[in-house]
Amino acid sequence: MLRFVVFPLFFLLFHFPTFAFSGSTPSTLLAEQRTWLKLLHFDQQPTFGAAYSAVADEAFFLSSEGRYNLSAELNATIAALELPDPGDGSHASCKFPARAMWLAQQGVVTPVNATCTERDTWLKQRQHNEVGVVFASGYMGNPASFFGHMLLHLGSVSQDQNPIQLLDTSLNFGADTSGDGIVPYIVKGLVGGYQARYSNVPFFRNTDIYSESEMRDMWHYEFAFSEADRAFLIAHMWEVLGQKFDYLFLNENCASRIARTLELVIDAELTESSMPWVAPEQVMIHLSNATYNGQPVVRSRMHKPSRRYQTEQHFHQLSAEQQGALEDVWQDPNTLNFAHPRFRRLSTTDRGPVVDVILSHLITLEENNSELNIAALRQTALLARLQLPTSPAFKVTEVPAPIEQATPSSMLRTTAIAASQRDTALRLSFRPMHYDILQGNNSRMPYAGLEIGRVELDVTGHDVRLHHLQILDVTNLNPKRTPLHEVRALAWQMKLGVGNRSLACNNCLDTSAELNVGWSDFYNGWVPFALVGAQLRTTAYQDGFLALTLNAGMFRMWSEQQSSYLTVSHNNAFQGELGRSTELRLQHRYQLSRESDIRLHLASDRYGAEAGIGYSWYW
Repeated sequence: MLRFVVFPLFFLLFHFPTFAFSGSTPSTLLAEQRTWLKLLHFDQQPTFGAAYSAVADEAFFLSSEGRYNLSAELNATIAALELPDPGDGSHASCKFPARAMWLAQQGVVTPVNATCTERDTWLKQRQHNEVGVVFASGYMGNPASFFGHMLLHLGSVSQDQNPIQLLDTSLNFGADTSGDGIVPYIVKGLVGGYQARYSNVPFFRNTDIYSESEMRDMWHYEFAFSEADRAFLIAHMWEVLGQKFDYLFLNENCASRIARTLELVIDAELTESSMPWVAPEQVMIHLSNATYNGQPVVRSRMHKPSRRYQTEQHFHQLSAEQQGALEDVWQDPNTLNFAHPRFRRLSTTDRGPVVDVILSHLITLEENNSELNIAALRQTALLARLQLPTSPAFKVTEVPAPIEQATPSSMLRTTAIAASQRDTALRLSFRPMHYDILQGNNSRMPYAGLEIGRVELDVTGHDVRLHHLQILDVTNLNPKRTPLHEVRALAWQMKLGVGNRSLACNNCLDTSAELNVGWSDFYNGWVPFALVGAQLRTTAYQDGFLALTLNAGMFRMWSEQQSSYLTVSHNNAFQGELGRSTELRLQHRYQLSRESDIRLHLASDRYGAEAGIGYSWYW
């Protein structure tokens, strides 16, 4: 744990000094201390060559060699702190207060006064802030957000979104994409075509984007830092605001940079991973397990449900009569008819929650740019609500498990396979990340799945063969879980992989890329769906490089531990028998623990059938 003496915060804010060098040239050992490396974000280690800083902005360095030379930057920093204060806010202590604080503790500089108006104003506004992070659940509308998003949070965690919290500071680390389309966005994000920076905005703006517009649940985590470490970390945030950083989707992203920033005061490797990437979930797990002064670093956590989630939960708390009245009041999407007899038959106390649900849903529609006349509908609803007495508050629903308690994303599975037309086999499956639809829940994204790089090998008594390579499989059923009017989101699915053409063979591999869109709904916990699309494929064991596809089925989450998934998949290239195929598949998951489950599946096509029972281990 970082331990150093920091000037009292009020002294830092109002009397922060210039420095004069008070010793000999600093040693190489001082330049190689962990704190100095963290202050410079000196964490880039290429396969060949020397380490260097992730900050790609020349303004962050006082030495021309500072990005690559720790000692040069240390000497330049001390020399700059020794200079007289010009009084215009350009002194080194104005730009780098955290460096100055640490060097003073090391005894190599001595404080004198300096005028730093902008720095002092920014730090004064945050002098009583707690430090934490916000985790936003995954969002299928943006490839960079599939795995969730993290933000640094300066403020305090409260149990309701009061004005003080909404005006707290969010520090968001994001890439400058210059409005690129989806294809260049993915390519540049993977190979390094972007730079990123920390931006400083009020928390309510991120709430509008993540919770209201993108309908993502959020979790707040508050850290148990000492006052000295909070002041030190916040001073460092001033140093890096607006600075350009290297950016890559896989390992130089929001999660990795926020983790490495927090390592300034947390003595742990928060980006440690057995895989060549850093995902927000991994960092949140490391943070939840990290200690600070012998205690958990996370002091408190709180769930912030999305507006859509809140509205759905409140709707399902209405009685059947209240739900029916709501549907009758809002039969026409453009009109609210509070004079409807079914609504008037409710007691005045029971009418209030009906109007409250409508008002909450209007906010969701407004954030999603609905074409309805939201202003007129809101005015009608508010007038109706003002005529009614105060109603009991909605019950606080069960809070989803935080992301660090969700099933880990890496998977290894062994499945015993019995097939009608093939040898009995042991199927070994490995997935580096992330989760399938049977694992989807409110900790991640319900009724959705995202798998990358899943490999399946069939081991028999005489050989080992590739059964399937799923490069990418994204499914989002997007069911409508209330009868409320809304901008309906399409169910969709995207696949890229290599697999056997039928269940009767184990050496008939073809490659395919598939995109499907369509309909889904929600009936008493059942989610039926029907998707249509197209498939591009190779033709080693099938005819027709382009086929039309149909995928239909049913999904059911019985509980947090059990879920079932029934699918019928058909593709047809209109090239005769070898140009078409149909498969019926039933899958079931029973969760044993956070790290394990049992899987059952039955599959059949016109060439054969198979059944399997497997055990999965997650880490």
